[in-house]
Amino acid sequence: MNSIFTSGTSIAYLIEGLLAAVALVVGTLATLREASQKGAGTGITHQFLVIGLSVTIFLSAGIAAMVTHTFENHGIHNGVNVPNPYGQ
Repeated sequence: MNSIFTSGTSIAYLIEGLLAAVALVVGTLATLREASQKGAGTGITHQFLVIGLSVTIFLSAGIAAMVTHTFENHGIHNGVNVPNPYGQ
């Protein structure tokens, strides 16, 4: 069943996915700069943190989808079929 918010939520999930990708790219560039200045150990630690941030951003889209799905499926439903004179 499509709701009025289907395209809006799709756009929101797309934006969150793009934010995760941008965070990964920008963080990787910062890691390369930091690794060249301070060494490989600092770069590896920094990259782990960047990956953790990107995964957290990406998973937040899944959490938002789960919450949206739960709210859509647990609303008040009227099981009585009411004829519509204007069609479907």
